[in-house]
Amino acid sequence: MSPARIRFLQRAVHLWLAGYLLSALPLAEWLWDHPVSPALPVPGPLAMLMDVFGTWLPGMLALPGAVVLLLFAVYGLWREQPVWMAFLTWMLFASLVHRAWLASSGGLLLMQNVLLWMVLMRARSSGPWSEGLSALGLWAVRLQLCLAYLITGLHKLTGTAWIEGTAVGLVASDPQYGPRLLASVPVGAALLTWAWLLFQFAFPVLVWWRRARNPLFIAGAAFHVCTAWWVGIPEMGLAFIACYAAWGPFSSGRGEERADGAAA
Repeated sequence: MSPARIRFLQRAVHLWLAGYLLSALPLAEWLWDHPVSPALPVPGPLAMLMDVFGTWLPGMLALPGAVVLLLFAVYGLWREQPVWMAFLTWMLFASLVHRAWLASSGGLLLMQNVLLWMVLMRARSSGPWSEGLSALGLWAVRLQLCLAYLITGLHKLTGTAWIEGTAVGLVASDPQYGPRLLASVPVGAALLTWAWLLFQFAFPVLVWWRRARNPLFIAGAAFHVCTAWWVGIPEMGLAFIACYAAWGPFSSGRGEERADGAAA
């Protein structure tokens, strides 16, 4: 288990978290103080815990909680968070997402799970148990990302637009999104539609081959940046890109070995 890789992932996630909070704080009144809909009930074993979040962080404390969460994220960029801070980071973020569920996206839900697994990760392990929990957390983040792509791809197959190759063209033709130029080239839009669909099924398989990772990450980052710009969901695309750090920061075996030795 590479300490450099764990720290790289921690910094990437905390950078995303800081950016998301800075963009969301001006909308705090509508997102968290007085949300359009009450907090969404969560089924399953976490329901009781999430219900506590809903009362533990009421509207009047949502903005201060977001500020504290921002400070935790900045600290995580500087130094590794202690376990208690990592747990509170997850709690506060989960509470904010829970309150503003109508404004949530797949990226926020992905990061809610990632922050929970990051509680287990320690770049500076204190023994075999710590190393084992760190490995569990890192592999859980990797599998979470793979499942996110796979399940999303399978969901696309239930409709017709992605199979027929018209999905990207339909979005591009909408005046609210774009780019309109792409809508005027239906062949190009169709190729992009099928290429992204193929990517979502290929990622969970090819990402485990070292030589395939960089092309996968470049293709995924390009698509997510485009959706962030034209579709207007930057927090979602950047969340997926931040999770690529679970395989970083090096792509060659020799580089990883040097990083492990330097981190130790």
